[in-house]
Amino acid sequence: MKNLFALLLILPLTVFSAPNSIIAIVNDSVITLDSISDQIDEKTSLERKIALIIWQIDITLQKEKIHKLGIVPKKIAINRMLNRIAKQKGVSLTELKAIPEFDEINDIVVQNLALAGLRQVVLEQAEFSATQTEIDKVLANNPKKETTTKQQHIANIKTQIIRTKQDYYYRDWVRNMRDNAYIDVFENKFK
Repeated sequence: MKNLFALLLILPLTVFSAPNSIIAIVNDSVITLDSISDQIDEKTSLERKIALIIWQIDITLQKEKIHKLGIVPKKIAINRMLNRIAKQKGVSLTELKAIPEFDEINDIVVQNLALAGLRQVVLEQAEFSATQTEIDKVLANNPKKETTTKQQHIANIKTQIIRTKQDYYYRDWVRNMRDNAYIDVFENKFK
């Protein structure tokens, strides 16, 4: 894993070469230039490119874990999300399904729901709580609003502290997967 970061640091600042070329191998999966090409151009910084590659590596590892655990979003959840997207676009679900990009939208919805399911499974393995010291520290920097009661305010702060702990826990869990994975980034795919 240390080699991955060293390799990424020596990449030039120009845009990637050929579309659909393999830019990395993660365990038994490949990451292609197409997976990040819509997020880069000739002005994209090296740091941004590194972040995008690491993000794709992390997504790939999570998708492998989703497959291994058999996490599949329920049809009702997929339809609920598609209905929400249709409503945001001001169209019916039938009209959304008729657009040429629907399969891509559907795949993204399924992937995002599966990733959320994985996160839930991982977070269920640990217990999170907020100590009184943590609550007091946050209270000192976040005065109560007039529209909320003291109990609501403290409950919101506890929720915020726990959510932050969950975010750190999950990021560390993904980072640990990355550290234990076979990862090879192909520097010759960059100009």
